[in-house]
Amino acid sequence: MKLQTTSKKAGLRRSVGFLGVLGQSVAGVAPTTTPTINVALVFAAAGSGTWLAFLVATLAILLVALNLAPLARTFAGAGSLSEFVGHGLGPVGRLITAWILLLVYLALSVATLAGCTAYVSTLFEAARISLPLIFWVALVGSVAVLFALRDIRLSTVLMLALEIISILLVVVLGITILVRLGVAVDLAQLRLTGLRGSGMSSALLIGVLSFVGFEAAATLGDEAEQPLRDIPRVLILTPVLAGVFFVFSAYVIVLGFNHYGIAVATSDAPLDDLARALDRPGLGAVVSIGTAISLFACATATMVASSRIAFALAQQNAIPAALARLGRRSAPTRAVALSAFLIMATALALATFAKPLDIYDWLGTFGTFGCVIAYGLACVSTPIFLRRAGQLRVGHVVLSAAALIVLGYVLLGSVYPIPAAPLNVLPLLFVGLLATGTLYSLRRQTVISRA
Repeated sequence: MKLQTTSKKAGLRRSVGFLGVLGQSVAGVAPTTTPTINVALVFAAAGSGTWLAFLVATLAILLVALNLAPLARTFAGAGSLSEFVGHGLGPVGRLITAWILLLVYLALSVATLAGCTAYVSTLFEAARISLPLIFWVALVGSVAVLFALRDIRLSTVLMLALEIISILLVVVLGITILVRLGVAVDLAQLRLTGLRGSGMSSALLIGVLSFVGFEAAATLGDEAEQPLRDIPRVLILTPVLAGVFFVFSAYVIVLGFNHYGIAVATSDAPLDDLARALDRPGLGAVVSIGTAISLFACATATMVASSRIAFALAQQNAIPAALARLGRRSAPTRAVALSAFLIMATALALATFAKPLDIYDWLGTFGTFGCVIAYGLACVSTPIFLRRAGQLRVGHVVLSAAALIVLGYVLLGSVYPIPAAPLNVLPLLFVGLLATGTLYSLRRQTVISRA
């Protein structure tokens, strides 16, 4: 199929192979944060049904991926999902989605930068090296900026390598649990002992949000060597690989929680407690290192993604055209610089009064709220595009409807019951910023078209 791209004048160099595209997507998910953070949250809600919650979440996010695949096989561009939405819902739909993704990736980059800082500072404090939090934010953030400014082919492969290392560290912990306990089958988990419907609802919400960022590969539509081949493959492969890892991690970690009676709900670091119970306290530190690595790779990946969205908006005259100019190695250096500035400024400002994991919680919630909306718009767009192309089948409609039901459930769960402050104002803040950005771009495009 002939490549169709909305960024023909981009001039971005097609240098990213399949592994680089996969690295961008996997880093966007930051898979190691799920066993270190999300598994404990799901366990608190679903208990022995934790593995099932992640299995169902994997199937749910695959519905979204299957909806994106037909568009990813036909169109490619730096605007990621916004390019897909534009071919179904038109220019306004493309613009709204682009602004959603820009806000999402900026927020997720700040969130994961803060999360990485939390783990890095804790590790150094354990070595009796205590420095101000703002120092660690500046240091880790500066290194992430350097990665984002590097040749995209190199940086994406490095991100994949970092994520593989962090995943392997968690797998080592999981194997240690299985070897130490000598239990391959946990009947309590297989029988879903004590699981209640309300608990599974909360658990499924967290499980689905664990996959947010898997679509980041689509931001390399102008830089992938074979975008119409590699991006749709990665959009499906990443949820599958992440899902297998999540289900395995959930099963073995809950096995350890149940065996040693660890009070997950009151523990600040459940995996550290589990490592100590295994008489392997060093494993806790190793897993913390892996989590820091994963969060760093995610901060870099989302920084890269936000710069590509800004680049695409500049090409559409939705923001100043200067951001579409290319620097060395045909890279969008100005767009990267703007994204880096906004991310670093926000992270440093928040670090002056908030704890790193609070920042991770706030900005992570902000970002996932927007990402679910973007997924929904893409799922609406797919059957519309296929109908116009004369390719719509009943299966496409069923996939779209099923994905929208799941996403609607997740979106409702993020706003109701109304969460405590400041999480309760984040949806309003997101909508306000989205409206401001969209109206600014529409006005700018109108003025330029009349000139």
